[in-house]
Amino acid sequence: MHMEKISVIVPVYNTEKYLSRCVESILLQTYKNLEIILVDDGSTDKSGEICENYRAKDERIVVIHKKNGGQADARNAGLEVVTGDYIAFVDSDDWLEKDIYEYCINLFKVTNCDIVDYQCVFSDGKSPTKTYIKGYKIEIIEGKEILRDYLYRGQTEKAPFSVCRKLYKRSLFEKIRFPEGKVNEDIVTNFRVLMKCNRIVHTNKIGYYYFQGGISTSRGGLKKKDFDLINASEELVSLTENEYYKDIKYLAKVKLARSYFSLLAKIAFYGIDEEDLEKKKL
Repeated sequence: MHMEKISVIVPVYNTEKYLSRCVESILLQTYKNLEIILVDDGSTDKSGEICENYRAKDERIVVIHKKNGGQADARNAGLEVVTGDYIAFVDSDDWLEKDIYEYCINLFKVTNCDIVDYQCVFSDGKSPTKTYIKGYKIEIIEGKEILRDYLYRGQTEKAPFSVCRKLYKRSLFEKIRFPEGKVNEDIVTNFRVLMKCNRIVHTNKIGYYYFQGGISTSRGGLKKKDFDLINASEELVSLTENEYYKDIKYLAKVKLARSYFSLLAKIAFYGIDEEDLEKKKL
């Protein structure tokens, strides 16, 4: 009997302090038929060495060393070599619940879906993060409602646009890649993938732990790259221009409006990090 393989793509850049926690959480999955692709994106610390040490220990691990090009470029490098039936993305300072992939594979079989979307928890890596839920619930979304659901959840949930909280059928990423050199690259990439999707299953099972320790894309002073959020939101508006199902177009415009407020809030909380932005009217 064919046992479906999951390809897990992990972009790695200077995360030597946290990389082992991440990789171990993948290796210890109760679902064992994995391909773990560690993409060393030009790290200058010991991350690349750690990747090689893991490759020597486990034949499921593939390591790619490349010139630094950013997270989107690293994910794309992983997509070029995947051999699995399903694709998952994990950031190298985050970690997984040990049974999440087994749970997702079972949902794929039962529901015949294209994507399973699970819940995430934000953690500082020190505080207890385990959340117990008695009896997992699922919600099945189909057809055009998938796009509306995605945009609506974007206004109401934590990290709804992240590719890290989903397991995808590999076929959905044919001819789709992340926009390189950008941050907030998940937003539009997910939308393009969902345009090809027939059925998605949401579950309240927690499967992913986002590490919050220090400066990140979402925390820290305003930088030029933060305006990629506006660009991504404008592209969403463009992609929905000919969508007439319910309020899809309206929700895309709401996302754009909220993006401006997000940058203003960033300035209010963290200030501005780059001198040339200080001189401009924002």
